[in-house]
This record gives sequence, C-alpha cells and structure tokens, in this order.
Amino acid sequence: MSYVYRHKLSIMQENIIEIFEKSFDVSKPYLMTTLEESSEIEFKKSLHLKSDTIDKQYLKTISAFANNSGGTIIFGISPDNNEVLGIKEEFHNLDNRYFSSAINNGLDGSFRFRFSTKTFLGKVVGFLEIEKAITKPIIMKVDSSEFKLGEIYYRYPAQTTRILSADLRRILTEEVANGLQKMIGNISKLVQVGEHAAILDTQSGIIDGGKDMPKFILDEKILKNINIIKLGEFVEKEGSPAYVIKGEIETGNIEIIEKTVLSNIYEEHIIKYFTSGSCEDPKLVLEKQLSLLSPYFPIHFFVKALGFNAETAIQYLNTFDEKLINPKARAKIQERLKGNYNYGKQGVIFLEIKEFLDEGKLDNTFLNSIQQKYNKPISVISKVKRTLIYNTLINFIPIAEKLIQEHTTLLTEAFSNIDKGVLLENKTYFLELIDRINSSTGVKGNTVLKKAICYLDEIYYS
Repeated sequence: MSYVYRHKLSIMQENIIEIFEKSFDVSKPYLMTTLEESSEIEFKKSLHLKSDTIDKQYLKTISAFANNSGGTIIFGISPDNNEVLGIKEEFHNLDNRYFSSAINNGLDGSFRFRFSTKTFLGKVVGFLEIEKAITKPIIMKVDSSEFKLGEIYYRYPAQTTRILSADLRRILTEEVANGLQKMIGNISKLVQVGEHAAILDTQSGIIDGGKDMPKFILDEKILKNINIIKLGEFVEKEGSPAYVIKGEIETGNIEIIEKTVLSNIYEEHIIKYFTSGSCEDPKLVLEKQLSLLSPYFPIHFFVKALGFNAETAIQYLNTFDEKLINPKARAKIQERLKGNYNYGKQGVIFLEIKEFLDEGKLDNTFLNSIQQKYNKPISVISKVKRTLIYNTLINFIPIAEKLIQEHTTLLTEAFSNIDKGVLLENKTYFLELIDRINSSTGVKGNTVLKKAICYLDEIYYS
C-alpha cells in the first residue's frame, strides 16, 4: 500500500523546491531551469487529472522512482528545453488524495510520497516527491497503453524502463536479506529478555510466553487497528489510529468474556452505519474518524447516539493525544460540530429546465430533445444532465443503478444543490440513495459526495 509521507524525506527531496528555485537561468528569453533529468528527477510538461484522480500514465515513473532510490517528478517543465511552463492555476495546492487514489489502485507495494506546489513568476510548478519503497518491488496492478499488469519499472539515469534482470535479482535478494535480518533481530531480543520474553501473533492476537506462562489474547478491537510507530510520528495504515501500548498484565483468575466488537472500520462502514441508523459502538466509530485523512464523514449521528451534545463531544475529542490522531481532521470535525458549516454546492443547475428523468434513467434521445428545447449548446451538455438528475432527485424518483455507476460525479454534484427543506421532506429516500451509492461505487476520493452526506448528517441529527 502507498500513502502520503508525513515526516522527513531524503536530503535531496527535502530541499528540492529550494534547489529548483536556485537553478533558474535568467539569460534566456524565457524562464528555464538548469536542472537536468536524472535518476532522481523527471520533468513533465503538464499535470492531467481524470475525474478525482491523476492520470494513470504517471504510475510508471512513480513506481520506477520507488523501486530505485526515490526521486521527484516536477510538473510544468518542458523536457525538451527545460522551460518553466507551469501547470493549471487550479492545481495550486492540489490535495494529495488525487495521487493516493491512483497509486493505491494502480500499484502494489509500499512507499511514501508528497505533492506540493510553488509559484514562480506567475507559473505554478508541481513537485511529486517519492521516497524509496519500504517493500520492493513495486508492481503494476493495472493496464494502460504504456504498461501492462504485472510489469516492474526501474529508474535509470534520465529514463524509466522495465527493470533489468540484474536489478530485479538484487532487489529480491535485498528483500530476503532484510527479512532474515528482522527475524535475527527478533531472536536476539528474545535471547536478551530471556525466560520472561513472549511472542505476539499479530493475526490471532495470541501472546505466547511458553509452556510455563499463560497465554494472553489481545482484544480484536485493539489488534485490528494496531500500528507500530516511532515516537512522535503518525503512521497511516488504511486510516487506522496509531497506538502505544502501556501498562501491566496481571495473571490470576481468568474471566472469559464474549463480546462482539467492531474492528477494521473503513470509510464504507461509517457511511453504512449512518444510512442504516444503527451502530453498536458509536464511540469507536467517532474515535476512528480522528485518524482518517478526510474530515468529511457523518459525525452528528454518532455524537447523538452517544448521548453527547456538541460541546461535550468537542471536549471529548480534545482528550486524544495529537501523536495518535490526525490533528487536522480533529480540528475540522470540531468546527463542523459547532453547526451551520458551509459544505458548498457544486456545479451549475439550469433552473428554467423543469423536466426530470423517466424512471431515473438518462436516455440520450430525451437528453437531446431537452438540449434543443432550451437551446443549450453541446458545450453545456453536462450541466443539462446535472439539472435533469437534480430535478429527478427533488421529485423523489428512484435512480437507476446504471446512472449511479456511470454518472456518479454528476449525481453527487446534483445532490449537493438540494435545499434543506427538500432533504427534510423525504429522509428515507435520500438515505437509501446514499446507501446505494456507497454500495455501488463507494465514497473514497469523492469529497463532493462526502460533504453532501455531512450536510444530511447535520440536517437530520444536529
């Protein structure tokens, strides 16, 4: 799995923006850099997005850097003459989730990365910094015109190609050696601690101290969410909170307690609890949200289920150590708890169009007739579609499954424009729709949908 890097990169990458800024050549009629493409740097003229993710064409270079020693892709630079062209202004401070989505879906392996931007003489330049992979090799999980499923790429001086057999053999040898080194280190620790040592099976949760000691089992609620952390660092693992385990284990009379607990809570589970109106452990879900990257999940529902009000919920969230959570997520959640949060509306709705979709299906013949009736050019066809979907929603007409799968973005944008009064008029209809979207396409990476769900949460439960 890949994830955003939250601590120091290599010296080269840590100062890449500063190094880039010092490399400008002002003797040319255009702004250019004297940096050259290398085993650690690659230039891209532009940055392309598709929906809410980067174009998968970049995965080849990203994986190649991760398989070698890491490196930086600099967006907005011409590889031909090193001219600083810049990327679209709208990509300034682009959220790392656009990269996370493509990387997690397209690459198999574990490495850290970070995207940032800086403006030079009115031109926005993007820096995607990639660290050496934690586990190698990084392997392609998808196909494209440039690469195939299962291929492995490696960064050589100023070029990215399929890895040579010698380098692949070296990587595999290093991985085996690292595994053995870790095992030897663990054995050394056991010898050092002596007869009081115990072994934790991270899958079953069993702590085995040998024949002369009783066995202990970690509660799965802790086991499934546990991370191994370095002091002062926040480590992401599918959004799990990081734990430091302290205290004593007492032996004596053993009490057997059987209890079903929630574990490994993911984004789709949080939405499911909300839409179903049922959650057996709302406190655990509330705590889980403190460790997620996105702060936009239902919160009022779980707060109400706990019997908290906004003030007591805010105080409760302040009891968590910043080292063990995502402080930015907590701050945003606390801001939302105060009420009247502006979640915003996305996309244009043509109020003069009153028609809606028959049986919730988007038929091209019908769409063309609406376009001609209202004299709308082809350039605004997406806005016409969004409007028809919006009108369908506010009339509580069931949405076809095909529309959910093929037009998720337009559907969620239309959803975000619905007024509070309409949402209150038919709670069941809108919660069932959210549940279908969550089951069909999921909410990961869809911030517009998450904000719309949060707006529902505030209306229905705050």
